[in-house]
Amino acid sequence: MECARNISIQSADNSVIIASRNIEKSVAVVKKLRFETQNADIHAFILNLASLQSVRDFVEEFCKRDFPPLYGIVCNAISGGGEATADGFDMTFGTGHLGHFLLVNLLLKQMREGRIMFVSSDQHDPPPFIARLHYVDALDFAYPSKRNHSTKYSFTKLCNIYTAYQFAERLRAMPERKISVNAFNPGFMADTGLAKPQNATERLLQRIAPLLASMMSVRSSAAMSGRLLANHMINPEYEGITGKYFDRTHESKSSKLSYNRENAINLWNRSIELTKIQAYESIFQDIT
Repeated sequence: MECARNISIQSADNSVIIASRNIEKSVAVVKKLRFETQNADIHAFILNLASLQSVRDFVEEFCKRDFPPLYGIVCNAISGGGEATADGFDMTFGTGHLGHFLLVNLLLKQMREGRIMFVSSDQHDPPPFIARLHYVDALDFAYPSKRNHSTKYSFTKLCNIYTAYQFAERLRAMPERKISVNAFNPGFMADTGLAKPQNATERLLQRIAPLLASMMSVRSSAAMSGRLLANHMINPEYEGITGKYFDRTHESKSSKLSYNRENAINLWNRSIELTKIQAYESIFQDIT
């Protein structure tokens, strides 16, 4: 919401869509933001990233509406309850990666210029006492398993970076589309209330995380990170920058593992297979 607020208040000419699986909450947020920002061009759409059909339905509905040309996409989601998505994939991976992968591929047909941001996390490179990440094949994480939530979350955030880098690489080969794609680390935001620890270890980590975040200078807030994310989407200083990882305000290096191109290509190909993207749905010739 904070990102939408900052984009909406920047100009009344900015048209903003808030897409969420909970349409009632989205409508309430839209009413609040219209009042606070005096921007009437804010809209609520239903989009459940844990359902590939919902992603397709959202894109179809968006294309029917008389909106200005699409300029920006912010990919940020948390997994809902349950172990599996509507399509049988692991909830964390399916929501945080596959839903976004399909969404961006389908929406790119509507973009000629603009910016796309995948919200990742510094937990894409977690301390070994939280999670040990290895990449062999994306299918290892695609389906429900007994892996702990922290490992699944970290892997999904790594996938966000792989995906951002791959979209950027492919779009560079299409100069007629001036679209930049980057990954964004919002820092540790203790005030969101979104983290739901699932065992004793995760509950302990949740209690000490604010202190660790402060010591490591990664602590933030929803308001601050939302404002910085909005800046990346609208400020001229970020124009033309693509294929990068931003730690809030500044360009930074992502983990060593995140630059493994073989892994990124494996993830891309598996994601095409799992989401069943068809050639006519994509701007990329090698999508199938």
